[in-house]
Amino acid sequence: MPVEITSVDEHSGAAFRAPGHVTVADVASHQKLAFEDIATPAVLVDLDRVERNVKRFHAAIAGDGVALRPHAKTHKTPEIAALQLESGAIGLALAKASEAEVFCEAGCSDLVVAYPLIGSDKWQRVAALAKTAKVSVNVESEAGARGLSDAARAAGVTLGVQIEIDTGLGRCGFPLDDVAEIERLARALQRLPGLTLEGITTFRGRSFGGAAEMTNAEAGRSEAAIMVELADRLRENGLPIERVTVGSTATGPSAAKVDGITEVRAGAYVFYDGAHVSGGSATFDDVALTVLCTVVSAKRSGSATVDAGSKTFSSAQPPPGSDSSAFAASIDGLATLMQLSEEHGVAALRECAVEVGQRLRFVPYRASAVVGLANELVCVRAGRVEDIWSVRARGKQT
Repeated sequence: MPVEITSVDEHSGAAFRAPGHVTVADVASHQKLAFEDIATPAVLVDLDRVERNVKRFHAAIAGDGVALRPHAKTHKTPEIAALQLESGAIGLALAKASEAEVFCEAGCSDLVVAYPLIGSDKWQRVAALAKTAKVSVNVESEAGARGLSDAARAAGVTLGVQIEIDTGLGRCGFPLDDVAEIERLARALQRLPGLTLEGITTFRGRSFGGAAEMTNAEAGRSEAAIMVELADRLRENGLPIERVTVGSTATGPSAAKVDGITEVRAGAYVFYDGAHVSGGSATFDDVALTVLCTVVSAKRSGSATVDAGSKTFSSAQPPPGSDSSAFAASIDGLATLMQLSEEHGVAALRECAVEVGQRLRFVPYRASAVVGLANELVCVRAGRVEDIWSVRARGKQT
């Protein structure tokens, strides 16, 4: 599904000229630089849209009396995390211990590592974080739980643990029908020193069997109902399940409306992207992250080559069988990025011609994948550069 917004030059109202280079020093000196001053390729963040997305999504979840815990792996940037926390988020979800370290250092005091950590180094690192912050971890095995317990006891801290449930994604967690094993682990967690059993958690998103036959709202309500039913069954058997955590950007707002849900985790709503526009959870006007590129070759009719490839856009594209296989689409809808090598992107043109030096702005299929490859986010407002944020959790893989 093509993404259609206005073009860069229409936003800036200025004719193309050779780009300079935006630096942190430029912004620090309060110069308001225009689009044409940005060296490409550059990852741009529309601050007005980010702020609007955060406000709307947080209001939707809070309106149902449910806590929101944004997943910071989407943006990896403390400035955006601060905006989310100021807007009422109870804390952050992270994918790795190293990401949690970045955001703890930045001042977040309530962290969940939404990942089954395995390895003594990781257990020790989250235990160290628990000396200054409230830290919880997803668990799905007794081996992982015992490692966390040993590290917590050695550090003299307490870690929260949430049992991960597989509600259809098939990635991690206990299958729903494995209630006896879920109960067995829950009782083991109650006995392990240094751990507190908090509840159950799942992530299903929109990539599970039968998802295509459901709307986003139906998928969210289904996921939530499954987890509430499981939580009630565990409580009937004497287990203290306080937190029931579900959701994603697409399903979170509807899941939050189901009685018994206590927390929603979602991340992509800060930026949205081509996947969310195609999936119906966002409109073109919601997309807040784009990639600014320059045409470096225009020798072939019907196509153009830009100065950004897989090292900028990643290799994320729609799954087989989708209406499009594009990695990105220009915001005017006239160029579709169809081929990537490491440093080149080849765009198919739709009834238009481009010139060498022309600048094109693309909406990527997966914004979070783009952020994971970027050193900095160039923050713009009303056609001018307002700030530059370092992607401080970039490369945090352990």
